[in-house]
Amino acid sequence: MIQGSCLCGGVKFEIDERRILIINNCYCTNCRKASGAAFGTFVQIPSEHFRWLKGEELVSTYESSPGNPRAFCRVCGSRAPQSQNWQVAVTIPAGSLDGDPMARPVVNIFIESKAPWYEIDESIASVSGFGTEEFWRTFAPARAYLQWQQSRSSDA
Repeated sequence: MIQGSCLCGGVKFEIDERRILIINNCYCTNCRKASGAAFGTFVQIPSEHFRWLKGEELVSTYESSPGNPRAFCRVCGSRAPQSQNWQVAVTIPAGSLDGDPMARPVVNIFIESKAPWYEIDESIASVSGFGTEEFWRTFAPARAYLQWQQSRSSDA
């Protein structure tokens, strides 16, 4: 298990890094603005492998686009774990992890929105928008993520 936290330490959580579904880089405009960087990097993990340790009550959300909550610590403003369905999976800002998840990003999404001053790492898969089901089936690490996305859609 590795822990994660916000900048002020008020929000703490832990994950079983062996159960990570996928790590992705998102280049959409909203992720760039929310992170203040060229992209946001996110860990996707099944809910049963995520646990709040403290500060869940400090987490607020802002819906930057329909159906896309962005969670943050009300004290320090750091991004926090979020989910559209807490029974299925959790999205964790990778920068909030205090240890090495031993997994690395395997896909870049929404590359059409990338900042003009940034060059994308071409050693990992890239796709415009979220990508199609066919795209997600092209590489093994994302099969579980695709199944998770499908279950998320059916739960909505």
